[in-house]
Amino acid sequence: MGASPALALVALAACSRGGGAAKTISALGPARTVAWAVGTPGSDFVLEISLGVADAAEMLGWRFTRVLNAQPTPDAHVNAIRQAVTARADVVVTVDWYQAVVDEVAAGQKQGAHFAIVNSLNNPAAMAPLNVPYVGQDPRDSGRLVGKRIGEALAKRGVSTGSVLVGNPFPGSLNVEERIAGLGEGLAGTPGLKLVSFPDGSAQDAATSVGLYKAKIGRLGDVVAYVAASGEMSAVPLFKALGEQEPAGQKPLVGGWVSSLKVLNLVKSGQMAFALDENLYLQGFMAVQLAWSMLERRMPAMILDSGHSWVDSANVDAMIASYQRRKDAARAYGLA
Repeated sequence: MGASPALALVALAACSRGGGAAKTISALGPARTVAWAVGTPGSDFVLEISLGVADAAEMLGWRFTRVLNAQPTPDAHVNAIRQAVTARADVVVTVDWYQAVVDEVAAGQKQGAHFAIVNSLNNPAAMAPLNVPYVGQDPRDSGRLVGKRIGEALAKRGVSTGSVLVGNPFPGSLNVEERIAGLGEGLAGTPGLKLVSFPDGSAQDAATSVGLYKAKIGRLGDVVAYVAASGEMSAVPLFKALGEQEPAGQKPLVGGWVSSLKVLNLVKSGQMAFALDENLYLQGFMAVQLAWSMLERRMPAMILDSGHSWVDSANVDAMIASYQRRKDAARAYGLA
């Protein structure tokens, strides 16, 4: 979407909205400032999206900034968005985790900022009138894919009955709830399998989450597979619990989503059978392209599925190499 001509351009000097200096103009429009604003601890999730935004900005001759408030709270996230708007970023890329994000986007638009949402669109009805583009997986579709693959993998083991356990670190979050609902639909092809979801507490405290997993596994007594619904956040306490509680013998079947290099290493070690990569880098990259297309080509706001990539033992080494390459690129930007 306009990226290839940008490869031939000399890097443009950029300035923030209303900063006083005249902006450089090219065939792709004026040089602008784009900010990736998020309230969460630094992680591969943050880094991957950061690099996607930074690469797209570089291609367009835009200036990239990052506003990271390292607390996983609504206030920290909203304050990050507010800081980006106050700094007069032309475009703010963020995540719709909370209802307060909608209010902050509306307020920022009144001040002249433009927005793009990535990864989670938890308030689609409220966000729709604001005409903001979104890039991310369809959570229900991705859940169906993982659920179906869990069922197929169990069938190869000769297992057709039992519980499939999935922890939910964010009860009430539409993105996670839809992902888990999709899991149930994907498992429906094997009627003997029962999806069991519970609040795993991993977003608050990993140590407490381990105890919750162990208690749930013990009470059920018939768990035949596990799903890490929020990538590394769910996987770390889950595998600690399994290490302390699972009997020796066949490895438990575990699937999930890739959000970090740590999850890829779990696949490489054989602890996790497979995972669905969320393509976080592309979410950041394409969000900037959608914002540019709206600003310079008057395209309508779009919802764009970032697609997915399966990771298993056949391709995990290549996926790890790809992640490492992006980490090296992030270091070159000073993002690592």
